[in-house]
Formats: sequence, structure tokens, C-alpha cells
Amino acid sequence: MRGMGDTTAYLRRGIREIICLALFSFTFLACEYLFDVRMAEFVSPNEVVIYESLVLGASVIGFFVRPILYYHRPHAIDATSDVTGVLLVAALLLLIMAVQVEVIIVGGLVACCALGYCGSIAHANFARRFARTPCLARAAALSYAMGVLVQVLNHMVMPAGIPQQAVLVVCAIAQVALLHGARRAKLRDESDPNFEPSAAGLSVDALEYGAKWHDDPEAKAAFRRTVARLTVATACLSGVFAALNAGLTTLHATGAVDLGDWSRLLLVMSSLAAGVLFDLRGRSYMNIGMTCAAMLSTLSFFVLIIDGNGGNELAATIIFYLGSGFFVVFFTTKFAAISLYARWSYFWPCMGRIVNNVCSMLVTAPAVAIILSQNVLAAVGAALVMFVGIAITLLGQLGQRADDVVMQDGLPLATDDLGGDLAPTCSDPASVEAAELASVEAAELASVEAAELTSDERLDAFVATFELTERERDVLEALVVSDQSVQDIATTLFLSRSTLYRHISSINKKTGTASRVALINFYWSWTPQD
Repeated sequence: MRGMGDTTAYLRRGIREIICLALFSFTFLACEYLFDVRMAEFVSPNEVVIYESLVLGASVIGFFVRPILYYHRPHAIDATSDVTGVLLVAALLLLIMAVQVEVIIVGGLVACCALGYCGSIAHANFARRFARTPCLARAAALSYAMGVLVQVLNHMVMPAGIPQQAVLVVCAIAQVALLHGARRAKLRDESDPNFEPSAAGLSVDALEYGAKWHDDPEAKAAFRRTVARLTVATACLSGVFAALNAGLTTLHATGAVDLGDWSRLLLVMSSLAAGVLFDLRGRSYMNIGMTCAAMLSTLSFFVLIIDGNGGNELAATIIFYLGSGFFVVFFTTKFAAISLYARWSYFWPCMGRIVNNVCSMLVTAPAVAIILSQNVLAAVGAALVMFVGIAITLLGQLGQRADDVVMQDGLPLATDDLGGDLAPTCSDPASVEAAELASVEAAELASVEAAELTSDERLDAFVATFELTERERDVLEALVVSDQSVQDIATTLFLSRSTLYRHISSINKKTGTASRVALINFYWSWTPQD
């Protein structure tokens, strides 16, 4: 029951990040669906899926633009975000009202670029909140399931046409507003000329976790190997699901199937099931679970190729949705986990989506050709190539335990996928708030074991031992006994954020700790005998 309570607390604390990612999933999927419907009015079904792949590929521009601005032009982010929001809404209106195919294509390209920009923010915020928690996969599954559920309800409950399109536009505006509000709330004080990045040990914007170890040759090599394996695995899996999507989208354009119908609810169930399975035992079942789901999904590709009596389309759709939910949760979770170890951590949470969209663009045309020709031999050959890649990158690591880690200055680097249960040992400023709950609980347990000291006695002894000033005493007390954010603590103590960071840096230096989580753990485990 305690584990369930912890999970609920983690999810509750990160509900804004979950909602933002859910809104991105909905707007992205709904925009893709709207584009397919509008293009089907002007071009053949086979051409619809080709244009769709090009539009999805354009989203990669947006996914890259936001991180580049984040690291190289931070002062331009607010203005760029405002412009992106306007472009997104305008592009969606173009998709809705356009009467020329060229305008629809332009609207789709601009909308997907803008959605990529928003998606980069949503994924990065999500990773910062959940990457260090034991419920990362479940949080990813919940956000995706919520987005898909909204799409299904909008498609099946709302009248076709303007009402459905209005929901899409409203959700797009809500997404932009939430993301922009989160940005302003998080960084409103960092324009202060007195802000000291070197002292901001609790700010991911000033001190990234990966920078602590990435200069170590062995750790750097391990990270690169991990990224290479994961990228190849995601590319191969993307090839499988992109081929399936190409075939089903073609059928959707002809009217043979409706991809927004009730069968899409299977995508909700499969993603939730994937979240629960992937989080088991420190995410040690992710690789084998994803491999099995990919094998199952491949069956639908052969179902589409084999000419049947008309019932094959529904069977292929059901199988596809059952596997697709696993895939989205897989790459969202994996890349969020490894982002903790990257020097430029903002790039990585959305990298799974980038790889998927690029592969979709490259695979779509060959997949359509194979389906139209009903060439079973070509399909088998392509499937074998992709499964070899999946087997080498995922199944080749099954012999390694999830707790086999390489220690670099006390920081664990999982040797299999960097996605093991890192929460108990890592101390990442990028997700301090997400890890504070566990730290506070551990602190409470430690305080029970050391019941001979009252809270005041412990604080006084700690302050005296480490020669903290009176103001540092106040800061220390706020840090170790509350779960307030740094901004809230600064407000409570009537300090500027930069001044608070100076006090925190001084406390960390005197106690030999590197972060708030480490300080909390050290404080509650410390005894005067130490």
C-alpha cells in the first residue's frame, strides 16, 4: 500500500507535466488525423500517407529549435514561444478552412513544426519531473492514454466538423498557455543580474546532472554506447510501426477503416498496461516486453498484405493498437531516463519522438509499395532486418542485472539502458522536486531511528558542528523539513533567489554535499558522534 501511496504522490506532484504531455499527444494525433481527412479530399489514398509522412518529418524542426534556443539564445525563448503559439493556431485554422491542397500542405507543415516546438518543452518538463522517480513509465503511459482518450471521445462524442475542430484548437491554445506559464514561473527570476549560475546547485538550468560525470572517459563511452543501442532499437521499432501505420492510413483514406473509432481505445489500454509492466523491478522488463509487443504487431503487417474477405483490416487495426501503446511508452520512458546523463539534457527527452518521425518519413513509401504489391517475400525480408536490429540492441542485454552500475563520482550509470531504478541513489538537480518526497520519507525513517534527538537538538548540533551562520541555519531548516520549492523558500525567508543560492552553496560546501537531496539524506543520517 505504501508503494501505491508513493506513486499517487509522485503523480499528483507532477500533474501539470502529465497534462501538458497529454495535450501534446492529443493535438499531435488530432492534427495528423485532420490532415489525413483534408488531404483525402484532394489526392488518392496512397498519396495521403506520403504527404502525412512528410508533414510528420517536418515536426523534427520544431523539436530541435527549442533546445537550440534554450542553450544558445535563452533570451529569445519567450518571444519565440509566443510566435510559435500564434503560428500553431493559425496553421490549424488553415487546415480547417483551406480549399486548396497547397494551402492544406502548408498548414500541416507549419502546424507540425509548431507542435514539435511545444512537444520538446512538454517532454523536457516531464523528464525533469519524473525521470528520477520509480513511476516514470506509468507517468508516461498515463499522459499518452489521456491524450488518446480525449481524441477518441472527441471523435465519437462530438459532432463531426466544426465541434471536433474547435476542441482541437482549444486544446492547442491550452497547451501553449500551460507550457508558457510553466516557463515563466520557472525562470522569472533568472534574468536577475545578480543570479549566480555557479551557486545554483538546485537549478537544472544552471547546473546539469550530466555535466558532473560526462567528462569522465569511461562514463562518456558508456553513455555513447547506450545512446547508440537505444537509437538503433527505436529506429527498428519505428520501422515496424511506421509500416503498419502507412498501411492503415491508406485504408483509412479509402474509408475501409476508421482509425479514430472505438478500436482506438485499445491504444489507451495497451499504453496503461505497458506503464505498469515497464515499471516492474526497476524497469528491468522493458526490453523483453517491447520485443514481444513488436513481434505481435508485425502480425498485423502480414494481415494487411494477405488479401482476405474484408475482415483483415479490423484485425490488423486491433493488433496494431495493442502494440503501438507499448512502443510510445517505451521510447518516452527510455529517452527521459537517459536525459539525466546527457550534458545537454534538454535535447534527449523528445529524441524518441524525433527518431520515430524521421523513420516514419523514410519507411512510409517502401511500406506502401510492399502492401500494394502484396509481396510477402519483401515483407518477410524487411521484418527480419528490423528484428535483427531489435534483438541485438534490446535482447542482447538481458543477461545484465538492473542494479549493475558503473559508479562515477558516486553517480550511478546503468550499464544496460540507463533506465534502471535510479531513484534511491542519484542526486540530480534536474529533478530535485520529484525526488524530494522519497528523500523526506527516508529522512523521517532516519529520525525515528535516531529518536534520542529532538528536531531542535539535531538542528542546533548540526549547525554548531559545521559552523553555520544564523541565516544559514534558517535556510537549512527550510530545506530539510519542508518540500517547498526553492522559490517558495526564498519568499518565505524574504530573500532574493540569488541570495538564497549563495547560502545553499555555502551550506553544501561546509557539509560536503552537492544537492538538496544529498543534504537532506546527510542531515537526517548524521549524529553528533560523526
